[in-house]
Amino acid sequence: MKHLRKWGIPVLTGLVVLAALLLPERISALQDRQTLGALHTVPLAEEDLTVREISLPEKLELLAQAILDPDLEVFSTTQPLPLPGEPGAEQAEETFFKSVEYLADWNVLPESFDLDTLEFQSGSRAVYVRSDGYQSASMLYLQGATGNRDSFWIVVDEETGLPVWIDCSLRSVPAKSLLSGETLGARFLDGLGLEVQQRGPNVWEIDGAGGLMYSARVESGYGRISVEPLGFMDDFDQGEGDSSDAPMAEIW
Repeated sequence: MKHLRKWGIPVLTGLVVLAALLLPERISALQDRQTLGALHTVPLAEEDLTVREISLPEKLELLAQAILDPDLEVFSTTQPLPLPGEPGAEQAEETFFKSVEYLADWNVLPESFDLDTLEFQSGSRAVYVRSDGYQSASMLYLQGATGNRDSFWIVVDEETGLPVWIDCSLRSVPAKSLLSGETLGARFLDGLGLEVQQRGPNVWEIDGAGGLMYSARVESGYGRISVEPLGFMDDFDQGEGDSSDAPMAEIW
């Protein structure tokens, strides 16, 4: 995890920027310039600056809230990661291949898939911060591909290096080698070490994540496999939620 520590400064910088948005009562640069011609700050107590460490389920809840419900008070900042050949790109590349290695170890990828032809392409970092409780999560969005038109899109929790969201197209793999959606999701969530409650053939509720639901899909025609946040249980209870072709009708 040494490469993760090297990225700590950019992440901390993003958090500082977001903290400025979240603490308007403490720092008002505009008013100071108008009245005093200088920046005036009020000393903060230690607890005011503390970002509480949160568990992986809480990070997934925060990620899903930011993605699925933009009206909530979840702030984010993003930055591109170095491209292949640029200084620092080896760190992003190492994280990408480590996440793919996790998928292979969890038996999420077909045994027939050739990892040797996989190349890292690009990535970005997003830091999500929730105003209440100062909870935060840093996620890496990484992409790679092979010469056989296979593609990987993976979201990685930067702190642990674990892939938490995947959407991949394995066109070089025979359709018969692909897992069922139910097996795919079960292996992926088990690999993350999450406690879950299955709510349908391809749908699971993550314990400790505020009712967050995950779904898994396999589309054999394109070799597509995906495991992703679906929504929150309360939304389904109220007849709301994602309008996509996710297995909504199959939720118990």
